[in-house]
Amino acid sequence: MEWTMLLLAGGKSSRMGVNKALLKIGGVVNISRVASELKKVSEKILVITNTFEDYRFLQLPLISDLHKDQGPLGGLHAGMSSSKTELQFLTACDMPFVSAEAINEIISFYETGFDAVIPEINGRIQPLFAVYHKRCLPVLTECLVKNELKMSRFLEKISVKIVKETDFMLYHENPEHFQHLFFNMNTLEDYQEAGYINQTDLYKGW
Repeated sequence: MEWTMLLLAGGKSSRMGVNKALLKIGGVVNISRVASELKKVSEKILVITNTFEDYRFLQLPLISDLHKDQGPLGGLHAGMSSSKTELQFLTACDMPFVSAEAINEIISFYETGFDAVIPEINGRIQPLFAVYHKRCLPVLTECLVKNELKMSRFLEKISVKIVKETDFMLYHENPEHFQHLFFNMNTLEDYQEAGYINQTDLYKGW
């Protein structure tokens, strides 16, 4: 079964004040950290961005939104429209600690008949670190045309398999580290915390 990795590199980073994808953690550019993990899962990677010049250094295919300024739904739509595979894994660029192991485990939960597989961690769904089947593209297009831009609204219209943290082997191996896999940065305070998490996890041997 072939998969395409969709890496969202859009967003205005309004709360951060700077482009969070290009911030460095542990001396490595954030989006490069994410891309390196995606490469361990599949050679098929699409970076969705409307500022190609910022991300050419990744040396990966760059895709622009077909529906501009429509948030994550617009990015997912662009990625799925360009993907050549039926199944894709969507990842946001503001999750610095994503791992190939976590992605592969989420992928393993996929069952025929579902349109998406989405983790629910500590009661919060993670639709930007999830599996999507190309069959839900018409529903996604309809949401964009109707200007229904909330991810929750889109998810209501498709068949979603929810997986809880306790479903993951990675959670049972190390619950504290598992939480970090889903950490996302929205503010400078989050960025500072990411630096601390990075140092702590490195110290523990992760």
